[in-house]
Formats: sequence, structure tokens, C-alpha cells
Amino acid sequence: MHLLKRLSTLLALGLMLALIGCSSLTLAYNQMPLLGGLWMDSYLDLDSAQRGRLKDGLRAWQAWHRRDELPQWQALLRQAGAALDDGIVTADELLALERAARASLERCLQQAAPLAAPLLAELRPEQWRHLQRKMDEKTTEWHEQLSGRGGAAERAKRYTTSLERWLGDLDRSTRRQARDDAERWPFDLAAMAQGRATRQARTLEGLHAWARHDLAGGTAAFMHNLQTQPAEQPYRDQVTASLLQLLNGMDARQHQQVRRHWADLSAELHRLQTR
Repeated sequence: MHLLKRLSTLLALGLMLALIGCSSLTLAYNQMPLLGGLWMDSYLDLDSAQRGRLKDGLRAWQAWHRRDELPQWQALLRQAGAALDDGIVTADELLALERAARASLERCLQQAAPLAAPLLAELRPEQWRHLQRKMDEKTTEWHEQLSGRGGAAERAKRYTTSLERWLGDLDRSTRRQARDDAERWPFDLAAMAQGRATRQARTLEGLHAWARHDLAGGTAAFMHNLQTQPAEQPYRDQVTASLLQLLNGMDARQHQQVRRHWADLSAELHRLQTR
């Protein structure tokens, strides 16, 4: 389970954003059981038999997702398009997109829970320790990247990359505006680190709950990770305000480019669904 990024949640992207970030959405989606298995194995250090069961579970999950959830992703794109077509994108419309994305994520987790539980239940203590070490290493890496003199530039880079995954290529002035905004945001590293630590603990709590076959409890723990903690609210507010200013400052040509990007994505999702 990823420690979900605030911007990804705000923009209602989740797994969709991660896949769109690849050079080919179709290739990434079709290779999901392989790529997802490799990523999970790096955290869990599975043996060969466990890898086989994980691959089978991922294939079953992908079959469900292709049939039932890809249409929801297309609906999400239409919802985003309608917000853009209104002329002025509002905070309420962004929140509606966020709610739709959370609903999608919750359905994905509910479908994954019974597939993941048997594998998690058989993990050995050393595999759980490996998972803890891996998560701690990622936290250390995160802290090093976002602290110090280069922290603001790294946050700005991540923000603009996420924007372009969702909106398509931005022109130079819009990209500069997004980067400059992100570099100016107040960022309380200690508060954000505490939030990350809390989410990491909840992620482990959720996995252990699934291992006990407490599927609802585990899913609830993961969904709880999406809630903004009080210390994080100022940063989230800055992201929302900047995003609204950027979207509502686009001219007709830029809006048309975003619409073409979303139309291309929707067509690719439709091809994946009917494959």
C-alpha cells in the first residue's frame, strides 16, 4: 500500500496517476500483475511459492478492475471535464473529484482484501521485519529529499510532474507558475514527517488486520490514511488555492489542450476495458 501523496488525493488520481505517469498507459496497465508483483516483493521478500500466489491474486484483481472499475475512471475524466467546461473550477468541484477518487480506491481495497489476506496470513516474522525496514528506508529517503536547501525545489518538481500527468504537457509559463508557487508554500517538515509516520503505522495496522482476515478493519485503516491531519491542513490549503488559480488562469487554448489530453486518456481506457 502506498503512503498516499496529498496532491494525488486532491487531484483524484490514485492508481490512475501512477499509470498515466508511464510512457504507455496500455503497456503499464497490461503489465500490472508483473510490475505490481515486483514492487510488492521488494517490500515483503517473498519466496517463490508466495510470488506465484501473489501473481495469481493480482491477475484476479486486474480482471475485476478491467471489467468494473475502468468505467469509473472514464466517468471521473468526464466529471473533471464538466468542471473545466463550467468556466470557473471551484473548490467544491475539486472536493467532488476527491470523493469520487476515494470511492474508487475503497472499492479497489475491498476487492483486494480477500485476495491479499491468505498471503499476508502466511508471512513469516522475518518478512514482516523486512517490510518494516523497507518502509523505514523509504521514510529516510523522503526526509533527505525534502529537507535542506534542495527541499523546496524537490517539492516543486513533484508538484509540476503530478500536474502534467493529469493535465498533459504545460506550457513554459504555466509550468513556471506552478513551480514558483510550490517553492513558496510553507512546509513544516516535522509536521509532515509525523503525518507520514502515522500513515506508515496505519498501513502496517491495515496489513496485519487483513492477515487476521479482518478485511473491513484493514480497509478502514487504509482509508483513514487519506484524512488530512490538522498540522497538514495549511499545506493542503495552499495546494488547493494554487491549483484553482492555475486552472482558472488558463486561456482557451490551454483548456483545449487539457481536453484533448483527457480525451486521449478516455479513449485508451475504453480500449483497455474492451480488450
